[in-house]
Parts: sequence; structure tokens; C-alpha cells
Amino acid sequence: MDSEQFAKYLELIDHPVQLPLSPDVTCLYFLYREHVTRFPYQNLDLYLGKPKVDLSISALLETLPISGGHCFQHSELMFAVLEHIGFTVERVAAWVLMGNQHQEGMPLNHNIILVKIGADTYLCDPGLASASPRFPIKLNMESTNEVTISEGDMYKLEVQDKFYQLHWMMKDSYLLMYRFERSSSTGWAKTSDRESTLELCKNVYEGPGFIPIRDKYVKIALQTQDSKIDFFFNDGSYSLKIFSKGIPRDERSLDCTQFFQLVKEMCNLEFEATEIIKK
Repeated sequence: MDSEQFAKYLELIDHPVQLPLSPDVTCLYFLYREHVTRFPYQNLDLYLGKPKVDLSISALLETLPISGGHCFQHSELMFAVLEHIGFTVERVAAWVLMGNQHQEGMPLNHNIILVKIGADTYLCDPGLASASPRFPIKLNMESTNEVTISEGDMYKLEVQDKFYQLHWMMKDSYLLMYRFERSSSTGWAKTSDRESTLELCKNVYEGPGFIPIRDKYVKIALQTQDSKIDFFFNDGSYSLKIFSKGIPRDERSLDCTQFFQLVKEMCNLEFEATEIIKK
């Protein structure tokens, strides 16, 4: 990311011109919140079989504000921004599980960001639809720990010899969100690079195996200052849920026309309102 692209990003999130940015905790939290409340998540294009997205910074700055995007689009743009500011930041590939157990041979299908500030590690995941944490999560990477980041948002990082698993408190029990590898040589998360991220994104579009965001369901989501908006299509049914402080405040079934009309009104995304084909 160059200076012109960085300025464009700050313009898109409506960053205060007089507020300087530096690689510290306050800046990290501020930018993360601005990102997840500005840029919607959507995997509709992936589900419909549209061409693989361009993950160049120039393309992301053009497409995310207008069309939203999936995890690789969000994480690559945020990674570039944080790196430009001077943060120590790493990509980490993950398996999204959402309540399922990991099985050998499952394809990696997600990227998260780990940021180190001094001796502390913060997990940032702007691209997991309504399941994206509302704020960065400060974690102990050495032993299993529970963290509350805000009212209604509690997480547990399960630390094993060869992997980590992140759990999210849903109602009265933890939901297993995803797993990522732990390096035997560093004792920390196994990191990824730009080249392997591009290959991973390509595999999500073209690779074998079952990938839910490509082969099962559609999610369109956006966070606001006090809630998470979650549009969902699965098995021929359309729905909307709005969560506040971890509690569903609005749940309703929709038809196709209502679904896309509300997506336009609440997420500022416009799609052709045609029936989504069940896979």
C-alpha cells in the first residue's frame, strides 16, 4: 500500500483528518471498528460462481466500498493498512468450523490477522460476516484463556501443542469458530504470506472439497456501532437477524424481494433481486 492508497482508505472510512495514526492499541481498535462498520461482508458472488476476485490493493479500494467482500478481501486490505502504519502484523490461515469438529484433509478457507504490540498479541478478523468480533481480541498465545471484549462478546482461545481453536460464547455455551496451526519451532501461530494467501483464495474458488461459503449458504452482513446485521440464505430460505450485545433483537423470515431490498437499505449493497438457487 502506498501513501495515495492509504489516503484513499482513510477517506473511505471517513477518518478525521486531524487525528494522527501510529502503531498503538488505540489506533488498532479505532481502525478495526471503522473498517467493520464501513465495509460489508458478502459471499453471494462466490456462491453464484462469479470469477475470482482481484486482491490487489487498488482493486480492493474500488470494490469493497461498492460491493462488499469475503474474508480474503477484508483481511488483505486491513493487513495492508496496518502494515503501512507500522504495526507488526501477520497473516494466519484458518479452518472455519462453526460448531463442527476439524477433520484431517479439510481445506483451509479463511485468513485472520494477528497484530503484536509490545509483548501483546491481538487477533483481528474483519471478514467473518456477522461472526466477526466487534473489536480486536487481546489473547494469551501460551495457554488457554477466556476474554470478554465488550458486553455480550466473550471468547475462549484453546491452546494445544499443534493448534489453536477460537470459541465464541453463544447464549450459554461456546461455539467453536475456527482452528489455526501452532508452529512447533516458534510456539506461536503458524504465519502465512501474500503468495500463499493468493493461492488459498484461488482454492476457495476453484479447489476440491466442501467449502460452505461457496457450496452451501450466502451471508451478507454489516456491523453498526451497537449491533450486527446478518442476512442469510440457506436451503432455499431467506432470513434476517439483528444482534445487539450478543442477543438477537430482531429475527424474521423474508422472501427474495424483501431480502435484497433490505440488503440495499441496511448494508448499502445493490444486487439483482433474483431467486438464489439452492445447491
